[in-house]
Amino acid sequence: KKAVPVINYEVKNISIDDFSHCKRKLYFSILVDNDTRKRLEVVSSRQQPEVVEILRKFKNVETVTRDFSRTYKAAISEALPNAKQIVDRFHILKNLTEDILEYLKRRMKDKVRIADLSPAPISEKEVLNIRERRKIETGLRKWEVIKEAQRLKRAGKNNTEIAKTLQIARPTVIRYLSMTKPPIDSRPCKLDPYIPRIKELLLSGYGYTEIFNQIKEEGYTGQISLYNSKMKGIRWETKHRVHYLKRSDIKRLLYVPLEEIPDGQKRREIEYYLKGQTELEQVLKLVSDFKILLSGKDETELDSWIKRAEILQITEINSFLKLIRSDL
Repeated sequence: KKAVPVINYEVKNISIDDFSHCKRKLYFSILVDNDTRKRLEVVSSRQQPEVVEILRKFKNVETVTRDFSRTYKAAISEALPNAKQIVDRFHILKNLTEDILEYLKRRMKDKVRIADLSPAPISEKEVLNIRERRKIETGLRKWEVIKEAQRLKRAGKNNTEIAKTLQIARPTVIRYLSMTKPPIDSRPCKLDPYIPRIKELLLSGYGYTEIFNQIKEEGYTGQISLYNSKMKGIRWETKHRVHYLKRSDIKRLLYVPLEEIPDGQKRREIEYYLKGQTELEQVLKLVSDFKILLSGKDETELDSWIKRAEILQITEINSFLKLIRSDL
């Protein structure tokens, strides 16, 4: 037979928590010795009278760690009036996280459309404008001449003979002989840095003129002719290459810092989405700062955090503030 464990009623630091059984039909309370992490008692109830009865057996307790339960708070005050009550970090963060998850459900759809963040429009032939097509076609034709000049050089022809055969100037021959790729202009244009922003505005329903005026305000210095020449390709890509950002992607930030998300593309999408969500950014910063705050011992930091949280006037955060004030 197994020996009946001897319960140490002389412990000084304990914790109390609840757990459910039979699909939440039955609830139990468990007491643990915080110094040894060993179980002390299990009570088949979480009601105050039963919890008070078991707590009174531990007469030397100095601290009791618990969650935000009002029942446990009242039971401890009644049974162990001299013991210091501590709400453990796990339950504090659990309650904050649950409240922020409710905020996210209210604030954000299950998934939101965001533009493909590639910095330039696609190069499929059907979406290139006439000017761009001509530029590429001219470059490819010239590349055939360049390859022929290089072939003639390998065959032993001198530069003058090559120039005469291809009917081009001798300096041009010299330049062609040093080229290693088609002479298609790939230099970035002034519009390129604004393409992700243009895609975002297109998805938001803005018109061409509104978008042009908006990017001008944000620093675009190019001509409207360049803007118009690129818009067909940008619009096509925006329509056919829409990405979706899930609420669960933002939810991850409650547990993992943005910089630690391994998927670089997803990280960029989240970062770009948050740029237009000032309140959401502030909420996520509050959560991050609160985690740091819990690891310290400066009570003035909590006061400062509460003041910042109050300014936002967000229902779910106010609910959490009310909860922690009840235990200050």
